Amino acid sequence: MIALLPIFILSFAIIVLLIALFIFKIDTKKCATLTISGLIFALVFSAILGYKISFNTQAISDISSDNMQISVSSPLDTSDKTPATEQTVAIDAVPTEQEITTSENSEITESVTENNDMVGSSPNVDDTQQNDANNEWGAHHVTALFTCDGYGLLYTSLILIISIVVASLAYRWFVQEEINHGLFYIILLFMTLGGITLVYASHLMSFFLGIELLSIPFIGLIGYQYIQTHALEAAIKYMILSAIASSFLLMGIAFYYATTGELTFSGLSYQLSTMTYPSTLLLIGICLMLVGIGFKLSLVPFQLWLPDVYQGAPTVVSLLLSTVGKVAVFCAIARLFLLAPIVNNETIRIILVIMAFCSILWGNLLALMQSSLKRLLAYSSVAHFGYLLLALIAVQYQVLALETIGVYLIGYIFANICVLGVISLESHSNELQDHEKEIDLSGLFWRRPILALAMGVGLLSLAGAPLTAGFVGRFLLVLLGVTAELWWLIAAVVIGSTIGLYFYSRLILNLYIRQPISRDDFSSNNSIIKLKWQDIKVSELFIVIAALLTMVCGVYPKWLFNLVSMAQYLTT
Repeated sequence: MIALLPIFILSFAIIVLLIALFIFKIDTKKCATLTISGLIFALVFSAILGYKISFNTQAISDISSDNMQISVSSPLDTSDKTPATEQTVAIDAVPTEQEITTSENSEITESVTENNDMVGSSPNVDDTQQNDANNEWGAHHVTALFTCDGYGLLYTSLILIISIVVASLAYRWFVQEEINHGLFYIILLFMTLGGITLVYASHLMSFFLGIELLSIPFIGLIGYQYIQTHALEAAIKYMILSAIASSFLLMGIAFYYATTGELTFSGLSYQLSTMTYPSTLLLIGICLMLVGIGFKLSLVPFQLWLPDVYQGAPTVVSLLLSTVGKVAVFCAIARLFLLAPIVNNETIRIILVIMAFCSILWGNLLALMQSSLKRLLAYSSVAHFGYLLLALIAVQYQVLALETIGVYLIGYIFANICVLGVISLESHSNELQDHEKEIDLSGLFWRRPILALAMGVGLLSLAGAPLTAGFVGRFLLVLLGVTAELWWLIAAVVIGSTIGLYFYSRLILNLYIRQPISRDDFSSNNSIIKLKWQDIKVSELFIVIAALLTMVCGVYPKWLFNLVSMAQYLTT
């Protein structure tokens, strides 16, 4: 059970924090320290586990769009006596004669082994232990509910990094209050646990439980600071609509099971690939699932809740919503779509194309009219996941689809940390509303130059400007769309990027507008403009590192490609 070590560590951290909070009555600072320590331990073990698995898992070398087969070479056998073997794993194909022959040969081998055992031959203990060690550090299914592979561990690490940043930013946001806010960190850990469970999921029941464990803590986080304007309204709106979306999702899963008799992702793959024509009940089930998924990803026409929730929630919670709340769901959906050939149906494919096209244009056009940065970023988030839906449509046909999704999501996460992190540092929990208006951030460069530069880099990355990680991800999306011949979506991406470049540039220019300084405030403002490195604390350091990584990924993206390519997914 080493594969589930990040989940066990987070569960233990939740228990320790509950005991420390309700028995020893520790303050907010100690709660934040315990939370960050638990998240760091989980991140370290997740990174070690991902590194081990990446070098002990079969590497995908080629995907053929004709027969949808993956050529897999095994890196484990390195001895001269046993040559490296090659195995073909079918994603969307009926088992071939070669596979049948292979299975017959394996049956013969098993019978011979049984006969040898009956004669009295004993197996080699050293070989058995070596095989067990290799299986322990290789990608594998942990029961039928979870899959431990490099793909899941990459996004597990990203979710843990975001949670660490949010825990640090939340402490700075609460710093002016004397009330204990340890409950916020408990809910944060539960939300992180739900995101990791969702990323690990390889079964529709664990997928549903992960979504609920991710969504229910968000209700508490959104309405946590209920004294703020629109906080309770946002929490109630999210709670009701999230419950309705979960009902649609659960009903779709029920129809799915009634048609195929399977709930595992791999079982669905086999059942759908052997069907000559999908039944009406199956199509209804998939459409109901798309309703629930569309709400969680805030895709058109299920996006109306997002701007109000973004504006009413604290900025650190908005950061969680835009990153963990969507990245975990999107990664789980990508794994499902990769293994189960849902997009092969022309009706479902057309529905996804329409949702992506409308999300891109609607999100960018509505963002033009916003003066609130959080509402603008909410509409922008609709457009960004409309972009990513292009890669999801092509995920079964193109070998670079998962790599494109990984590069784009990493750039998107860094950019959101830069933008929403700065807004959070400019705000405090004892105020009725966060400083998220354009006028509140006007001239930020002359007050806090480092944060203004980091925020400018994040906005440029969201706009897809060159020399940023956002440009690399946008370029890969266009390249993927051209290869998959999704011409309408490519046109929407180009138009949406042009519109987005306008309103992001407007925000960047607003950061550098010098405000008029009166004589009374001249001395104080003159001292604030000076660059003070001693004012850089942990929260500011996280934002600066995110901005630097955004630029490094844009200038030299090779290491990012290598990181995403190492995170191979388990196909069987």
